[in-house]
Amino acid sequence: MKKNTVFILSGPAWAGKTTIWHAIENDATHVEKVITTTSRPIREWEMDWSHYHFLSKSEFEAKIHTGDLIEYAIVHTNYYGSTYSELERIIDNDKSPIYIIEPQGMVHLKPLLEDQWYEVVTIFLLPPSLDELKKRLHGRWTETPEQYEIRLATALTELEQQDFYDIKIVNDDLERAKKDLIHILSK
Repeated sequence: MKKNTVFILSGPAWAGKTTIWHAIENDATHVEKVITTTSRPIREWEMDWSHYHFLSKSEFEAKIHTGDLIEYAIVHTNYYGSTYSELERIIDNDKSPIYIIEPQGMVHLKPLLEDQWYEVVTIFLLPPSLDELKKRLHGRWTETPEQYEIRLATALTELEQQDFYDIKIVNDDLERAKKDLIHILSK
């Protein structure tokens, strides 16, 4: 693995991106998760600078205008993006950054990083099946029926983007998916 390798782990909502990262992060000590920035409200169980860096919409828009963001996107009516300072912090600590982001973010981020001479490895995490994804989405405690329909439509669109990724992992068995991801991050 080269020092300038940047990983992007992506996939539809509730494919298990965060779950699999938490399952391997203690074993992948040479890789560090990039804390991305969002304008969405913080949930009661989340912590700033652990899950995301939470900003107001106007604070986020100020970062857009000052050029502090590598990329950003609007997902479910909220801003999400990545700052240059967070990427540089991880690289300065001799670790490989891993972005855990939605496919819309990957589309913007990958070419920008490649233009800056990083080697980018993209990984798409697939749910075991469409029925399982629907079940996971339906089980969200924060969803109204309207939000569920929006998230499902987004997830279906995101699944269509899987062929744009370097590697695909099906998250049908967490232990196998963990081994696959650790193997990829160790190359």
